[in-house]
Amino acid sequence: MAKEKGATIVIKRITVAGAGAHGGAWKVAFADFMTAMMAFFLVMWLMGSDEETKASISHYFNHPNTPYDKGRDPQSDTASPLGEKMGQGDTILKGADGGVPEDLVREPLRDLKKDVEENLGELAFGIEFDADIEVLKFSLPGDELFEVGSSKIRAQSAPYLDRLARIFAKVNGSVLIEGHLDSKPLITGEDPYIFSTQRAVAVMNYFRDKHKMDEDRFCPRGVASRRSWSASRDPAAEPKNRRVEFTISPVNECSR
Repeated sequence: MAKEKGATIVIKRITVAGAGAHGGAWKVAFADFMTAMMAFFLVMWLMGSDEETKASISHYFNHPNTPYDKGRDPQSDTASPLGEKMGQGDTILKGADGGVPEDLVREPLRDLKKDVEENLGELAFGIEFDADIEVLKFSLPGDELFEVGSSKIRAQSAPYLDRLARIFAKVNGSVLIEGHLDSKPLITGEDPYIFSTQRAVAVMNYFRDKHKMDEDRFCPRGVASRRSWSASRDPAAEPKNRRVEFTISPVNECSR
């Protein structure tokens, strides 16, 4: 009789490989080690530096505006490190009591809006600050700025333009100056685009000649009656159509 064969038993050996050289844990540990070594060498270097170098580094961290202004901050010798002040600001630009130290905050256009309202409030209209594109826009009536039917600046308007020049001096951005007209034909028969441009140029020349302001900051242009302030036929709305509109921007709008 044939002998029965038993069932074949197959043994599978499963080897679980450790992370070994292909794992990532050691990389994290090595990165932490290198960071600690870098910090150690920086501390050793600072300890061995002369007093002038230490003072410069201290001023750099105590006055975070130093990267933007070469040298020391001429307006402050008092240390005001970031993080010392408490409270939440209105915006990242303005801060509060302080999100950032005062010497870091630049004059934002939002603050210029208040200046325009306080210094030209009785004359300026359409004062608007657009935070999305960071642009401040407002207008002055052309009838108050110019002689009737002319692009010649009225003597009575000089105080207003002088106030405006002081406001422009607070920012380094460009100023777009647009001359606007109503839809009525000009008494002189001139082309409305040329005439409105002449008025815008006259305003720019006032800032250049009287206040020695850089002409490259200004971009004068005339748009005639293409963009009316009010479409109403009410005579009271006509003076606002005859206006000079100013747009202050931190970027050069004149190149657009």
